[in-house]
Amino acid sequence: MAQKGSKYKRKHIVEVTNQRSEEIEISMKPYLAVLYHNRGYIDDFYNLSVEDAGRAYEMLSKLANEMGKKKTKLNTKAADKLDEILYAAGFQRAQYDGKYLHKQEVLTIRMDFYGTIDRLKQGLRERELSSYYRELMAHPLQKRPKTIEYNFESSPSWKLFSRFQSFRLIEKNLKAYLIKNKIDPRILGLMTPRDFSDLVVQSFSKQHDEQKITFQKGITVRNEFVRDLAQRQGDQMVDMLLKQGLDERYVYSMINMMRRFGKYNSSKLVITELRFTERVLADLKKEHINCKDFKLGEPIPQVLIDSLIDADKGYLLAARDKQGKKLNGSDFPSFEVHHKHAVSDAGDLKSVAYVNYKHNLCLVRADIHSLFIHRCDKVKQRGEMKSYSKRLEFVDPNIAFVVGFRPNERMSFNFARGKLTKRHKMDDKHIVNYVECMKQLALNQAAYDRLHHRDVFDVNQEVERYKNKSYRKVSKQRKMFLKRAVNGR
Repeated sequence: MAQKGSKYKRKHIVEVTNQRSEEIEISMKPYLAVLYHNRGYIDDFYNLSVEDAGRAYEMLSKLANEMGKKKTKLNTKAADKLDEILYAAGFQRAQYDGKYLHKQEVLTIRMDFYGTIDRLKQGLRERELSSYYRELMAHPLQKRPKTIEYNFESSPSWKLFSRFQSFRLIEKNLKAYLIKNKIDPRILGLMTPRDFSDLVVQSFSKQHDEQKITFQKGITVRNEFVRDLAQRQGDQMVDMLLKQGLDERYVYSMINMMRRFGKYNSSKLVITELRFTERVLADLKKEHINCKDFKLGEPIPQVLIDSLIDADKGYLLAARDKQGKKLNGSDFPSFEVHHKHAVSDAGDLKSVAYVNYKHNLCLVRADIHSLFIHRCDKVKQRGEMKSYSKRLEFVDPNIAFVVGFRPNERMSFNFARGKLTKRHKMDDKHIVNYVECMKQLALNQAAYDRLHHRDVFDVNQEVERYKNKSYRKVSKQRKMFLKRAVNGR
């Protein structure tokens, strides 16, 4: 039976029905607006939560990546949309075919960056640490060696660590530990990079059960970046956060913590009032703090805020909601430091130490960092070496602070301008190659083995010896079989 009405009308009804269906679906899953809408999808993206923005990005990325299998109108459109949206958010997709970096190099970079290292669990020591290190550490000398006998410059592995200023500064501490414990100075030429990591732990641990050991003197690399950024651009950072509608007491407290300590984790933040309240004045009087010059509603002097926080009494100025409950820092945004040039691709740089320089770092809202920036990372691996194959990069290489996806929610600042720092000049004097250092280490260990008649197991040599021996055995059996067969005839 023929359908009633014109073909145009039927098509219009179908389109309206589909549109209504899409809008209902979008109301339940807002991120689908970016995919369904052909106009205004960038504004749709701006209005999404960070989690939904990540979902839209992931869906578009998956569709765009399918172009390699079969190019269709759908995935071509998705690829174009993705590039437009990312550019509007300040990003661009990047593909890599860079130099792979050994996992030990990555660990060293992370140690320099965080200023800490985790203690090896007891069950992993035999597997992770070399037999040379374990034996010489377990059997100290009878007589304490002289300081001059410990030549760190002769150590192939230490050369890898000395590329970083933070490790050059603790060489004396490591040497003092070895001298105090009467460790044979020859250990330096035999130690692997992992052994040196453990030596740092042994030298700086305060308790036997301490799992995370802090070794950097003074402020850490990442905290120094945050502190310097807040000291130079703090006012602009405040304005950006206030425009997001965040409580001004949280905003000023967070930026103050960044300016003073370089810290940025909201769970550790003490949110203070900005003006004297009845509760604050009462709490100060209870602590016998002179309040005669303080008046209700007046700004709290910054020097008072800082001094009470330093004395672990910031709670006396605690900001409260209308019900009198203290504001909890973890209820507000936290931040993380992002490497603009990836750590695992630091082999592309003149020195791997450069990857932790301030101009390569960016302070990002933690949710944007984890739920968006790294959402579609692709990493290649070859044995114990890694490298990115796909990753998001900032369009503007000088981006230093990000609180959202809109243009006014990211801030550019160039840390690289000006003359080379003393640290940079010194780092350039310590550039070495990982592979060459490991070759020299192998030669040192082989010489030690020969001198001490150590029986060293070499799996490659043993396998080849076994294969050759098995081949000769099979060949001999084959000849005997043929000889018997001929004689039998």
